[in-house]
Amino acid sequence: MCTITYIPTESGYIVTQNRDESPLREKAVFPVKETINKESIIFPKDPEGSGSWFVSAKHGLTVCIMNAIYHPNKTSADFKHSRGLVPLHYLEYESNEQFLKDYDFKGIQGFTLVVCSQDNVNEIHWDENKVTHQSFSPAPLIFQSNPLYTAEQKAKRKLWFENWLDVNDSTKILEFHKAKKQENLAESILMDRHFVRTISITQRAFLSNSDEIQYAEVENLNNFKKIIIS
Repeated sequence: MCTITYIPTESGYIVTQNRDESPLREKAVFPVKETINKESIIFPKDPEGSGSWFVSAKHGLTVCIMNAIYHPNKTSADFKHSRGLVPLHYLEYESNEQFLKDYDFKGIQGFTLVVCSQDNVNEIHWDENKVTHQSFSPAPLIFQSNPLYTAEQKAKRKLWFENWLDVNDSTKILEFHKAKKQENLAESILMDRHFVRTISITQRAFLSNSDEIQYAEVENLNNFKKIIIS
């Protein structure tokens, strides 16, 4: 769950996430529709943990999650529940402040939550000891998984992002997420390290005249499934 970009537009925003996982992991189910606090939500569901890495609420909030800590000698049974449930739990709270104040983080494997709206972006990081929070005003942003990328690699990929924005239409950001650097697949945005690789891309374009989610497994990037929210 490893690379997220946020692009503000004149009338909303576009958030896109590359999910980097073991290619052996069971394929997600999309779309899944549920209701939380009387709010309709849509998301790709992970059959293994029953959660998701990308949850869209009809009122314009999108909640994404990335792994922050990797424990090679532990299994899901060592933790309270899958961190993929956290985006769903987040939507049970009335506000970001209430979530930070009242949510029980203990016993959950480390994660970074990225909560996107038209007004701001909130990054919530849980390192299994403490919670840190940072809020960003609308601007092009990139978030990257801690376990997979070193500080140097993150800086390089952030520069790719900035250089791409300099010469491309930012609303075409999906093309950036589909980019594969053959000479450096381990650091590529569409990455491949054999044991872990990009397995899917999810995008939400929340705009004044439309609200659409796109989803595709990496083997089928020319045929995204599209769901119109409004």
